[in-house]
Amino acid sequence: MNRSDSLTRTGKVALLVVSLLTVGGPVSRSQTLATSPPIRQIDHILIRTGDPRELFALFADTLQLPIAWPLTSPRPGVMTGGVGFGNVNVEAIQFPGQTDPRPRLLGLAFEPSALEESLLELTRRGLTSEAPRPLVATGPDGTRRTLWTNVTLRQFSDSDSPADATIHIFLSEYSPTYVNVDERRARLRSQLLNSGGGPLGVVDVKEVVIGAVDLETTRQLWQKLLDPMPPTSSNTWQIGSGPAVRLVSSVENRIQALVIRVASVARTTTFLREKQLLGVDAVGQVTIDPSKVGGLELRLVDR
Repeated sequence: MNRSDSLTRTGKVALLVVSLLTVGGPVSRSQTLATSPPIRQIDHILIRTGDPRELFALFADTLQLPIAWPLTSPRPGVMTGGVGFGNVNVEAIQFPGQTDPRPRLLGLAFEPSALEESLLELTRRGLTSEAPRPLVATGPDGTRRTLWTNVTLRQFSDSDSPADATIHIFLSEYSPTYVNVDERRARLRSQLLNSGGGPLGVVDVKEVVIGAVDLETTRQLWQKLLDPMPPTSSNTWQIGSGPAVRLVSSVENRIQALVIRVASVARTTTFLREKQLLGVDAVGQVTIDPSKVGGLELRLVDR
C-alpha cells in the first residue's frame, strides 16, 4: 500500500467516526448519570417527638453519645438536636403543627451525590420529588444564606410535611459553607471511638428496618432508587458507609426499628439493667425498654 492509499483509508476511517458521532450525538448528561448512584448514604435518621429535650438528654447525657448539633430552634416551631451513632446521626425533632407527641422513627435523610444531579437522575428513573425546601438564615449583618436544602421523595413518603407524615424519606444537602459533612462525620466517629462508644459501647447503626405493606413492589421501588447498588441479601441494601436498609412485610408503611451494633451485648445489658432501661434480653440481642423511650424499638446486637 502506498502513502496515497494509506491517507485515503485513514480519511475514510475518520469520516466514519465523525459520522457515528454525528448520528449518536454527544453523550448526554443523563446518559453519564445513568450509572451514577444518586445516593451516597443515610446522613441522619429523624425521630419526631413532642419532647425533643427528653430524648436528646437520653442520647447525649445518659448514653453519652457525641453531639452532632446541640438542641436548637433553626426556625419558629422547630426544636432539634442530633447525636452521632458512629456512621449516622440521629435527630430528635419537633415540627410546627405536629399533633402526635409520641416519639416516632419517622424518616431518613439521604445525602445525595450532588443534589441537582441526583434529582435529574431520579427523574430519569421515573422517581418524583416535591419542590426543594431550602432553609435560609439571616446573619447578624443582614446577609442571607442557605444552610441546607431538603427534597421529599414522593414514592417513599406519605406527606411532604414531616409534621403529619407516617414515613418521610428525603434528600438533604448541606451548604459546604455551613458544614462539611465528611469532616463532621469523621469527628463524631473519632469522638465515639475515643469514648469507647459510651456506656452502651455503641459501634454504629447496622440497619434501619422498614415495614412495607406490599413488600415486592416496595423492594422494586428501593432498587430503582439505589441502582446500581445490588442488595446484600434479601430486601437489604448496604448504602455506602452508613446503615443498611432492610425491608420487612408489615401492615403499615413505616420505619420499625434501628439495629445498633455494640462492642459487647453483655456490657450493654449490665448498663441498661443498672439504669432500669433494659427491655427484651435475648441471646445476642437486647433492646432499650420501649416504655422508657416512648415506644421506640432500639435493638442492640453484638458487632
